[in-house]
Amino acid sequence: MSNAQLTGTEVHFGGPDLRKNNLRDVLLQSIDAIPKGGNIDWMCYYLNDTSILNALIEAASRGVAVSLLIDAAPRIPSVNDLSLRYLREHAASKINIIAARKKPVWEYLGLNWHPHFHSKLYYFSHPKPQVYIGSYNPTAEANELSQEIISEIGDHSISHNVLVKITNQEVVTILHKYARNMRQRSFRSGARLHPWHNRAHCAKGWKIQLLPALSTHPIQNLLTTNEEADIKCAISHLKGPGIKRLLTAALRSGKNLEVLLESTERRVPRQILSFFDKNKIPYHQPKLPVNCLMHNKYILYKSARESKVTFGSYNWSTRSRYLNHEIIVTTDKQDIVAHFDSRWNRVVSIN
Repeated sequence: MSNAQLTGTEVHFGGPDLRKNNLRDVLLQSIDAIPKGGNIDWMCYYLNDTSILNALIEAASRGVAVSLLIDAAPRIPSVNDLSLRYLREHAASKINIIAARKKPVWEYLGLNWHPHFHSKLYYFSHPKPQVYIGSYNPTAEANELSQEIISEIGDHSISHNVLVKITNQEVVTILHKYARNMRQRSFRSGARLHPWHNRAHCAKGWKIQLLPALSTHPIQNLLTTNEEADIKCAISHLKGPGIKRLLTAALRSGKNLEVLLESTERRVPRQILSFFDKNKIPYHQPKLPVNCLMHNKYILYKSARESKVTFGSYNWSTRSRYLNHEIIVTTDKQDIVAHFDSRWNRVVSIN
């Protein structure tokens, strides 16, 4: 199944075994449902789907307040450059557009390694306030982009992704506040030091954690708790000097790991696979159609004490860990956990 409705929460998956553009259509339906006087507030890394752009312009034209925060310097800047130009040509006075780029002090010293606005958050005010969180970027299909671009970013109309629709009003309020805060230049530049940003925001059954932060890293905390647990990790990017240390610490703390990975070496280097082989950690790299990615980012955690799932925008990479703006959401709602687990088993079975 591509989605499940779970006690007010919906889990939507994309993938080559599911309907093409499944996740794009979820967002399109939500845009179309917003009436005049409503509000759409998004943050995303890539935004380059013409049908989405036109739907946002049409919503703004009928009186919806549309706010977009888009990374101005993603890995392939031309993807967002085209969208920003299109939006400004057709709706400059109607849509609040922030093309965000943070230039850290070390870039002035010649070190070209900047953080990304990698969070993926899609807020809608109607029919009641709701937020979609996950791994999906609304980008055009392969036939609409150059081969050079699509080989880098993938075809997300068919790639493995997830969007979780959250309607719990306490959680929605927290996430919408994050989106509003991020519109402020001063907050964006100082988020790492901001007390609100460093806090774990909790509601019954939910925890929201934000990066960058000075607090202990949430994924490190999850993997190195002092208890035995079975952990399934769907990871699109797994690289960086600290990854082996983190995984070793997880094994030593009694974790049984199983991993679902992207197959491109840029995202998962060969040395990481050698580490898995050496430590007898089972891993899966699905055989996918051309330009299709395993772009999911979630962790299923099960111990004698609890069962939960962590999902969001976070890549297991040095840039995501220390620099990027990211969202990490954890829930112990068992119907949601079960749906992620079912999808894991489905993807692994067709590997």
